[in-house]
Amino acid sequence: MNTESDLATVRQPVPPYSETPPAEEPSADPLAKVMLTPRQFWAVLAAAGVLLGLLLALLPVRVANADPANPGYVSCGNTIGGVETGPLSGELERPSQEVLATYVSTCESAVATRLAYSWPMFFAGALVIVWRGVVRWKPASPTAFPG
Repeated sequence: MNTESDLATVRQPVPPYSETPPAEEPSADPLAKVMLTPRQFWAVLAAAGVLLGLLLALLPVRVANADPANPGYVSCGNTIGGVETGPLSGELERPSQEVLATYVSTCESAVATRLAYSWPMFFAGALVIVWRGVVRWKPASPTAFPG
C-alpha cells in the first residue's frame, strides 16, 4: 500500500469567501456627530464670553459685613454704576464717617476686581463674534498648492 500518492492528492478545503475580502466603504467617524469644529468651538466660546462678561458686569457686587454682631453682606453696586455712598449708608444704618469710608474703599476694590474680569471677557467675546462675521473661511482647494 503506497500512501505517498494519497497524500499528494489531498485537497485543501475551499473557504466560503475569496481570499481577499471585498473592500468595505469607510464608515463615518461616530465622534464627528457630537464633536464641534474649531469654528463652532470658537463661536460657542465667544458667546459664553459675551454672556458671562455681561452677567458679571450687571450683577451687584457684594462684600461681607465687617461687624461680627451683624453678619451678612452689603451690596456695593455693579461695574457700570460703581459704588454709591447713599444706598451703602442706608444698608449700614447710618454709620460713622470712618466706617462708611472703609466700606466705600472695600466696595471700590471689589468693583475694580470684578471690572478687571467682566469687561475684558465681554469685549473679547464680542471681538471674536465680529471677527467671525467679517472674516470668511474657505477650505483650501487641493489644487491650491501643487506638490
